Amino acid sequence: MNKGFRSPRVWLKAASIALFLLSSSAYSAPSEELLSYELTHDMLPTPDNFSVTVYADGVALVHYPEYMTSAGDYTVELSSSEIQQLRLLLEHPLVQGFNPGQVKAQKKNIDAQSNELFEVSDDSWSNFEILTSDDATKSIRWANVSVDARRYPEIGVFRKLAEIETDLLQMDQHPTAKPVVD
Repeated sequence: MNKGFRSPRVWLKAASIALFLLSSSAYSAPSEELLSYELTHDMLPTPDNFSVTVYADGVALVHYPEYMTSAGDYTVELSSSEIQQLRLLLEHPLVQGFNPGQVKAQKKNIDAQSNELFEVSDDSWSNFEILTSDDATKSIRWANVSVDARRYPEIGVFRKLAEIETDLLQMDQHPTAKPVVD
């Protein structure tokens, strides 16, 4: 089953948040997009997914789907040091050099040396769109990032992606998080 990275509902939510920000006198138009992230689940038939878009000026637009505790849309204003920390994670050589074929081969080699049988029945897909230092976009789509980070600590890219993902999932806890009211 093909899981589209950008569902129509996510685009609609992002557009409504963007219009809200543009209409607010406290905000200007969002700057360059640093990161776009969406978490999808095989078991959920809904196109309503968790998503975050972070801009270079520190504005983050966050959508928690109805099945999550913090359901709703939020704006977050990241400080310059938080943006710098995020940039360091996104520009890390392990993230920028992510090669799915190579990582699958590493996992296969590690699994071949283990006597453990392990399977995830319902995948959660992490979809990253990252602005690179040369203004290109790096797309990363991987199933069960946090599971692989725990199971394969020797594969560093999983730790980096899980760190980014954890920070994004906790955006509603940020001191500047404000719910967007329709």
